[in-house]
Amino acid sequence: GVEVSARVGSWQFSAEAGPTDLERGEIVRRTVAGRVPNDAVASVPYFLERPLAGARYDWSEVPPILKGKPFGPGELVAQIELEIAGERFTLEREVVHAFGDQALGEVRRPVHVMPRVGVTLDPTAVVWPVASRDPRTFTVTLASADTAPVVGVVALELPAGWPAVEPQSFALARAGERGVYQFDVRLPKSLGAGSYRIRAAAHTDDDVAHRVAVVPVAYPHIRPRFLLDSAAAAIEVAPLTLPVAARIGYVRGVSDRVPEALLAVGFPIELLDDEALRRAEFDAFDAIVVGARAYEVNPVLVEANARLLDYVQRGGLVVVQYQQYQFVRGRYAPLPLTISRPHDRITDETAHATLLAPDHTAFRAPNDLGDEDWVGWVQERGLYFARSWDAGYEALMSFADPGEEPKEGGLLVARIGNGTYVYTGLSFFRQLPAAVPGAFRLFANLLALRAGVGERAGDR
Repeated sequence: GVEVSARVGSWQFSAEAGPTDLERGEIVRRTVAGRVPNDAVASVPYFLERPLAGARYDWSEVPPILKGKPFGPGELVAQIELEIAGERFTLEREVVHAFGDQALGEVRRPVHVMPRVGVTLDPTAVVWPVASRDPRTFTVTLASADTAPVVGVVALELPAGWPAVEPQSFALARAGERGVYQFDVRLPKSLGAGSYRIRAAAHTDDDVAHRVAVVPVAYPHIRPRFLLDSAAAAIEVAPLTLPVAARIGYVRGVSDRVPEALLAVGFPIELLDDEALRRAEFDAFDAIVVGARAYEVNPVLVEANARLLDYVQRGGLVVVQYQQYQFVRGRYAPLPLTISRPHDRITDETAHATLLAPDHTAFRAPNDLGDEDWVGWVQERGLYFARSWDAGYEALMSFADPGEEPKEGGLLVARIGNGTYVYTGLSFFRQLPAAVPGAFRLFANLLALRAGVGERAGDR
């Protein structure tokens, strides 16, 4: 006999009848039919069945036999009862989808239970200036996992007191079909600074509200799996004053989402592609920002570096985010600096920020920074800090990991001719996409340094 059981939910299966006696060399196939019940739970790795405790897995209800295993039990298990030579026994096998590939041979894929509709909300993290009255556009993407048509209504769930937005109808005809829906959201007029959350929900015709995105993790060398991610956006409403600038050029670095984060807040960012680096008039920009590790991967930036330094000499502002050893070997900075091996890094994201020049305009204008601006940073403070530098640089701050000496090379500013040059190892590439308000306020101040290096609050 053949039976199939499910790990979770009230599944019902019916097995096809067939011969019970097998002759030597005979192959018999049985079909077992079933369908996903409404009370089935979407598949998640066993170590993510409970919410994370900070950045750690909550293993409190995981059976000891599973802890540390790469995979948990299968969603469906087939039980085959056999009798051979008078001995009865049962075999258990995970139900999988098997198919042939001409290059790989037989490929087996586990069964996963998916939500009927996956819901993705973009962006997922936003810094919103408290005084802003401009709407923000949030995009909801729906993805059907049902072979039958799915209809319903998609809506945003806003914090209490926020201006409501109209829900929108949707219809998805088949599995794999997607629909994209945009909503304009405004802040309440009297809203103060704080943390808020926006959620997206797809209400389907079976009276179920879907609020999670399905994120595949699939590579040729591992067993595929799917992660479920909440369709939510973290909103940080914060006092943020942007620098007076009409055009800010940006050279994208490695895995660099900083330009999008700056654009979303209102910085006038223009991406500088290869053609712009070769031919654009840099003097038309109020500032030029170089993304993390850009010198490592962009040979056109290397070619254009002399033009970039000439722009600084004439009065321009260049902000260079962390670079690796190629930056030092190529002598791309206008004044010498070194990066040690291993590089100086502050891994404690809560490490105390000591301001070596507390009255410098980098900390005072247009945003007056305080202790709260160093709260909520993610993963680290920074990396690839300068170890030594020319006397023409001014080190503005220092950090220290627990038990280590302070490191002062994370934010260097120099006056070069009539302009300003900044090298910073602070991990803006992590903080800005993660919507850390203090990082935005500091970055805005760095982009306001063109007026003069070394000025102190009150000098203006």
